Amino acid sequence: EYLDFLLEATKKVNPTLRNVATVAKIISRYKYFETKSQLNKKLPKAMQYPTFNFILDYLQKTNMIQLNPDGSIVWIYPTSQKLKKRIDQAKPL
Repeated sequence: EYLDFLLEATKKVNPTLRNVATVAKIISRYKYFETKSQLNKKLPKAMQYPTFNFILDYLQKTNMIQLNPDGSIVWIYPTSQKLKKRIDQAKPL
């Protein structure tokens, strides 16, 4: 499903790895944005809106961000190595 999404979506837009990394870095730094527009204004340079939306979909499908029904964006990926290790060692309830 995930690879099908990538193959289909990149027929229309083809973001660079640098674009993906830039958006991910900004979201991880600030942790929360009320709107896509608020996030878009933090980007160092303008990005086409379809590319921007594709990157957000990609980050959501890879469990790095959560796109909420109210339009807010939240970074949910553990960035601390210590936290990653504890999550991996955690036992399900």
